[in-house]
Amino acid sequence: MAILALVTLPLSGHMRPMIAAARALQQAGHRPIVIGPTDLTARVPKDVETRTVGLSDMPPGHLDDMCACLTRMQSLKDMTQMLNAVAALTQFYLDHLPAAVEAIGASAILHDQLEPGAGIVARGLSCTLGVRHISLACALPMNREAAVPPPFLGWRYRAGPFGAWLNGGYYNVVNWMLTKQGRALEAGARRFGLSKPEGLLDWQRPWSVDDGLSRTTDLSQGLASLDFPRKHPPIYLGPFREESTDFPGLDDIAPERDGRPLAFISLGTLMGGRGRVLGAMARAATQRGLQPVVVHGGRLSGAKADMPRGTIIRDFLDQRAILSDASAAIIHGGYNSTIDAVAAGVPMITVPLAFEQGAIAARVERAGLGRTVGAIGPSLSQRIALALGDVLDDPAVKRAVRRAQFEALAAPGLAGLVATVDAALDGPNMTHTGSSRTGSHRLTGGIIPSPLKGQPAG
Repeated sequence: MAILALVTLPLSGHMRPMIAAARALQQAGHRPIVIGPTDLTARVPKDVETRTVGLSDMPPGHLDDMCACLTRMQSLKDMTQMLNAVAALTQFYLDHLPAAVEAIGASAILHDQLEPGAGIVARGLSCTLGVRHISLACALPMNREAAVPPPFLGWRYRAGPFGAWLNGGYYNVVNWMLTKQGRALEAGARRFGLSKPEGLLDWQRPWSVDDGLSRTTDLSQGLASLDFPRKHPPIYLGPFREESTDFPGLDDIAPERDGRPLAFISLGTLMGGRGRVLGAMARAATQRGLQPVVVHGGRLSGAKADMPRGTIIRDFLDQRAILSDASAAIIHGGYNSTIDAVAAGVPMITVPLAFEQGAIAARVERAGLGRTVGAIGPSLSQRIALALGDVLDDPAVKRAVRRAQFEALAAPGLAGLVATVDAALDGPNMTHTGSSRTGSHRLTGGIIPSPLKGQPAG
C-alpha cells in the first residue's frame, strides 16, 4: 500500500475524474488523500480521505468567493479575478503542500496538470524525499509544443514554421496574462533548486503550467483522437468513469419522451445559466426533428419559458445514460461532455463559450466528429440547425464517430491509471531539474507499464 497526495481543482469537471481516480486507487489497496483548502475538501465525498491545510490563508468561503467569476466570464473584471485566483491557488500549494506531503508520509503526488504549483512541489520533493511525481490532465492536456496552439484558443493545428511562430507569439501573450502565477512558480522553483535548461525559445523561458508537468509520468484521461498530433504526448488513458452514478437516467425522463430521437444539450456545470444559448440549441434540435434534453446544472431559472414545447429540462442527469440513447449532442465543448459523447458514438455540435472550449471544438472538427458554431452573432438557432443537419447526414462523420468510439471503449481508463501508478511507485525515481519538454529532457524509461507504450500521438 502506498499513500498518495492528490491535488485537484475546485471545479466539478476536474474533481469528478480525480475522485474516480482516488476510488480506483483505494480499491487497488492504496491510500489516496486529497489535500487542499477547506472549501475544496468540503466538496470531496466522505468515502475519500482528505486533509485540509492553510486555514489561515484560505478560510471557509474564501476559495468559493475567488472562483465565483468562473460562472460568468463576460467582462475584463471576471478575467482579472480568474487570473488572480489562479495565481493565489498556485501560491497556496507552493506554501502548504510540502509540509502536508511530509506529514502524511506520501510516496507520490498525483495532481491536476492545471495546478502547476503542486507540480513544482512534486518535482522538488522527488529530489529531496524521493516522492514520485504523477501529473494528470483531467481536461484538455496543457503540454506546450510549438505546433500546438495555446489551449485557450480555437485555432487549428499548423505543423509548419508559420504555425510555430503564430503559436509562440500567443504563448507569450498567455505568459503575460499569467505573470502573477509565473512569478510564484519561479520563486517556488528557486526554493527547490529547480532551474530551466539553456537554449529555450522565448515563450518557453517564463515559468508556466508546462513546468509543473511530470517528467516521468504525465497522464491524460483523454484520447489521442481528441488531441492534436504531438512529439511528446501524455499517456492517453481514456475516460475515468465509475460504473454507478447518483444522477437519474433514462427512466427519469421516460414519461416525457414523445417518440422523437433525443438531442443531449448542455453547457456544463459552470455555464448552465445561459438561457439564450440553451434555448437556441433546443430550437435547433426541434427544427431537425429531435427532442431536446436540456441539462443545466441547477443554473437555469426564468429562461425555461424560452424552450420549445416538448423540451425535457433537468438540473442534473446521468450524462452517459442520456448520450447512450441520443442521436446528437449539442454542447459547449467541455472536455468531459465531449469525451462522453465520443464514448457514446454521438456526433457533436459545439458552441464554445470560454476557457479551453474553443480548443476542444477545434479538435472535434479536426477529428471529423462534428461542427463548431460560434455563440456570438445573429440567428444562433438557425446556424446550429444547419450544422446539425450536416453532421446527421454526413457518412464521413458517422465513420469518424465510430472510429473514435472504438478508441474510447478500448482505452484502459481507471485500470490503466492504477497500472501506471503502480509502475511509477515500483520503478526507479528518475529526477531531473530542467524543464524543457524536448526529447533530450523528457524521461520516461522504466515508468510507463509496457501495455500502455506506443500510443498514437494524434
